Amino acid sequence: MKNKLLIITLLLAVLWSCDDVLDKQPYTSIPDSEMFTDTEGAQQALNGIYNEISGADYYGRLIYAFEGSKGPDFYVEDTGNRFQEENGYRESSTLDGYANDAWDKIYSTIFLCNKMLANIDLTEGEADEIRRLRGEALAIRTLAYFDLMRLFAYPPTFSVPGGANYNDQYKWGVPLLLSQEDHINASIEGPKRVEAAACYAQITSDFEEAAGYLDGTSAASGTISYEAVNAILARVYLYMGEWSKVITAGEKALGGTSMLGYAAYTSNYFKPYNSESIWEIEYSLADNLGSNSLNHLTRNPTVDIPGDPNDGTIADDGIGYAGYGGNIYLGALLNEVDGDVRQYLICDNELGDDTGIRKYIGDGNHSVHNIYMVRLPEVYLTLAEAYAEQGTDLGKAAEYMNHVYEARTNVEYTAPATGDLIVADVLKERRKELVLEGHTFWDHFRRAIPFDREAEGNVSNDVAHIDYTQPQVVYPIPMNEMEANPNIRDQQNPGYAPYAAGE
Repeated sequence: MKNKLLIITLLLAVLWSCDDVLDKQPYTSIPDSEMFTDTEGAQQALNGIYNEISGADYYGRLIYAFEGSKGPDFYVEDTGNRFQEENGYRESSTLDGYANDAWDKIYSTIFLCNKMLANIDLTEGEADEIRRLRGEALAIRTLAYFDLMRLFAYPPTFSVPGGANYNDQYKWGVPLLLSQEDHINASIEGPKRVEAAACYAQITSDFEEAAGYLDGTSAASGTISYEAVNAILARVYLYMGEWSKVITAGEKALGGTSMLGYAAYTSNYFKPYNSESIWEIEYSLADNLGSNSLNHLTRNPTVDIPGDPNDGTIADDGIGYAGYGGNIYLGALLNEVDGDVRQYLICDNELGDDTGIRKYIGDGNHSVHNIYMVRLPEVYLTLAEAYAEQGTDLGKAAEYMNHVYEARTNVEYTAPATGDLIVADVLKERRKELVLEGHTFWDHFRRAIPFDREAEGNVSNDVAHIDYTQPQVVYPIPMNEMEANPNIRDQQNPGYAPYAAGE
């Protein structure tokens, strides 16, 4: 069997011509010497990269569906639903859920980014425009590597020497292909996994470089900006526990955005590019993922009219996969503070009352909704956690926490006396605020905090408590990669069966 990762190194990328970032009208594959002659052609190449990350096997669905299925707040019905293997912690070396789809799609994104980075110097045009194009491509490549680390490798506390839970068996990161030459070499001799410490060093260095390119440039809607790069860099440093660097990057991400007012939340939280948006992926009636959308996966369409007697009830139970249910823990969490406007997210679906979560509301169609990549509340809570951990300015930690807490509860946050207690509050607030945005499971995992889940649907009693001894806290390296790449066969993730020829 040939490895799809290696196959893409030998193929021309299929690029897309469009005015809108996600327009999917095909653009014929053409030689690099023609594609990168001017900034218009380079922009078309970049549009192809955005198209790649918007797909269902990447940010269109998979990243957030994986996190939700692994975390404490959702169960997946056991009737043939998508991501049920992930939800049941049942992946194996040979039956790997959506691992192969993620591996292929993310390395395909990296290939396209490297193709663009290798050829951008051929482009004629304004220097600032070329700098922006380079910065966006590098930033997306770096995000792709961070996502591979989240899906296929253990976080730094387990994988980087000096981490509180470090164990040599968890040290592996992912193969790093950083140039077109690396892709060519990978097609000749399969790459090995690089240690996690080196992967994180590459990721932080590349994000810093990308931020430098994007500083002073203007981002179009649906594209990654200087602020978004710094917000994601702060996220990476949060995983690494480098608190001062979290603060430096996170505060660079602030600017041009503001929290929605308490009274405005229910009518505006779902609207594209509201005041809290730093970066989101855009979809439209003419260009969306249909039945592969995240909203379709997680719930049925509901009546979404604040104040209407039927608000939150199912509008059409014939539409939507609705395989995800918010469990009793999530319901209790969102109802913890009387008057918390995020209680509005709880809605009905076919699994029963109060089990749907309407984080994403379709605009004119159930499947037409943008995907949040970075929002202001995440940055505030990231900064609050870092200041609390640093311990030198608990007042600043409380201030950033309050930006989110008061906007959602209409009550000022009363900070406890110690940094540890503020961190606990921040993590709880992240769980409420960032539900279905790809954070809760990894917030627990990066801090090695065990959690309990309701034994419902695909969550059986033996995986109702997650303490990170389960191999399925990360995906296995896919069998397709093992088949084609002998150099990686001895680097399978711990707990998964070693490679055996002919399986």
